[in-house]
Formats: sequence, structure tokens, C-alpha cells
Amino acid sequence: MFKFIVALVFSLPLICHAGTEAITIGLLPGGNPKVIEKEAFVLAEKLQQKIGRPFEVYISKNYTAMIEALKNKKVDLAVLSSMTYVSAENEVNLKVLLKKTWSNSPFYYSAIVVAKDSKIKKLSDLKNKTIAFVDEKSTSGYLYPQIFLRKNKFTDQSFKSVVFSGNHAASIEMLENKKIDAVAVFSDDEKAKLGAWNRFAKSPKFAIRPIWISDPIPNDPIVVRSDFYESNAKLTHEIMYTLIEVQSEDSSKLTEILGTSDLMPATSRQYDPVREVVKTFQSVIKL
Repeated sequence: MFKFIVALVFSLPLICHAGTEAITIGLLPGGNPKVIEKEAFVLAEKLQQKIGRPFEVYISKNYTAMIEALKNKKVDLAVLSSMTYVSAENEVNLKVLLKKTWSNSPFYYSAIVVAKDSKIKKLSDLKNKTIAFVDEKSTSGYLYPQIFLRKNKFTDQSFKSVVFSGNHAASIEMLENKKIDAVAVFSDDEKAKLGAWNRFAKSPKFAIRPIWISDPIPNDPIVVRSDFYESNAKLTHEIMYTLIEVQSEDSSKLTEILGTSDLMPATSRQYDPVREVVKTFQSVIKL
């Protein structure tokens, strides 16, 4: 049984006008939870200093909890995975503002990987082995690899066991410690030169072998609830441009939350490929 990070809310003291409500930004627990907690405090502090409003950062215990937080107006803006956004928009009206980037690319990838010294060399070798996914609402850690596996006649019963780690760091830790045979995680590029294994492995000598790499996936979107935007359009744009500024100034301190390269403007239509993949997945699992 693998534990998820407990939902947390970070808030900072700020002298402000009476009645000024805090703005809450939601974060998923998909990367390294401890690093996300640390960066959350930095982000809230930077936004408060630059905008002069109280900010809170909500870290959900899992991906579904973030959708509920948006739906129940506990979160005003959020950094989501592509699939979480597509799932969330069915329950709450959202507006896409920005998207994260890695190595200045608007895309990232999903990969099924094993340790380099593993005897698993090809897809068929995965039968009766153990595999870890991140979360059922994870784009690279579940959706894309599941479609690939299902199309190749793999179901959960094809494996000895299937587990959900809760985040990419936990998946890599299990693979590195040989507690699992394979994991589905994100890759920064189409050749799996860089990815979750580089960022989260404890040993710099740990290496992986990719079994499969997906088509390009649109990078994680930063969204705002539509009702919040309609009531606070000017403030939302100020937050949007401040996020770009903060990421540019302190990218090394906010890598887990805002990516390694400049934030890019984004639109809902850019996630149409993910919507199509979700539809494909829904049809594939019925086979």
C-alpha cells in the first residue's frame, strides 16, 4: 500500500486591507513531494511580495482531489497535468492561461522504462512482471502508457502486480530499489535521454532502458476557474505575468512547480490531442 502526500495548504502572513481574501493556487503531488512543499512556500512568498495580496498554495493528496478542490472553489488557479485538466473541465469551467516547458519544448513524453541491468528487453518480457503507474489521472504516468499496453493486448492481468505510486519520484525510487520491474513515468524528450529517472534517482549512476516512448504530449497547463477569471480578470492577468516573471527570475527554485524553461501562453485547443487520447482510452478499455 503506497501513501499519498496529505493535502496541505501553505499561507503566509501579510498586512492587507480587511476583507481581502487569499488567492489559492493548487498543485498536484506528481513530482517529488518534499521538493514541491519547499517550492510552494517560495512561490507563495514571491507572489505576495509582487502582487500585494495574500496567497495560499494547496497541494492535493492525489489528482482527483484537485478536481474536487477546483469544483468546490477551494482552489482559484492550478497547475495540472494534461489529463487532469481534460477530466476537470467536465466538472468545472476552466480557462487555460499558461503551460510549463522543459528544455524550451512545448511537449513532453511518456515512457515505460526498466533498470538498465534488467533482463527485460522488449514489451513481451513485461508479462508476469510488476509495473508501477503514478495515478489514474496522470497523463504520462497512466493514460498514454495504458493505451499503448491495451492496444498490444496487455491488461492488468498480464502483470504479476500493478501498483500506483502517487508520484513520479516514488515510482523511480521503487525501480531504483528493485521493488518493481517497470514504471510508466515522464520523459523530457523522444529518446528518453532525460526524464523522471534523472530528476529523482538517488544514485547518479542509476540508468534506465526505455521499452516504449509515446507521441508528444502537450505540457502541463496552468488554469484558472472561469468564474474567478470573470470576477477578477485584471488580477488574473497580473498573476499570469507575475508567474512568468517569477519563473524567469528563480527557475532553479521552482523547477518542480513551474518547469525549467520559460512559461508559455496556452489555450484550451492545444489539449485537443489529449482529449482524443482520453476518448481512445475509453473505447480501448471496453474491448
